[in-house]
Amino acid sequence: MGKGAINEYSPGDLVHWFEPYADGFMTRDTGRGIILERKERELGFASGPYITYRVYRTKHTDEMVFEARELESIEK
Repeated sequence: MGKGAINEYSPGDLVHWFEPYADGFMTRDTGRGIILERKERELGFASGPYITYRVYRTKHTDEMVFEARELESIEK
């Protein structure tokens, strides 16, 4: 992937997630998880698809939805 490119993830991928505060500048929480689902939607005003990932968070034993910019791949 080139510089500035956003990673694509698939179900089963291990990731490090970052939960930001509402202002988007500071990180509220962080941990590891597993991608459960990838959703892609077309937004009428955007130039491309809007992609979100449903992640099982091992730290909290729950599920949460993240954007690709809030995830980092964990090497297997």
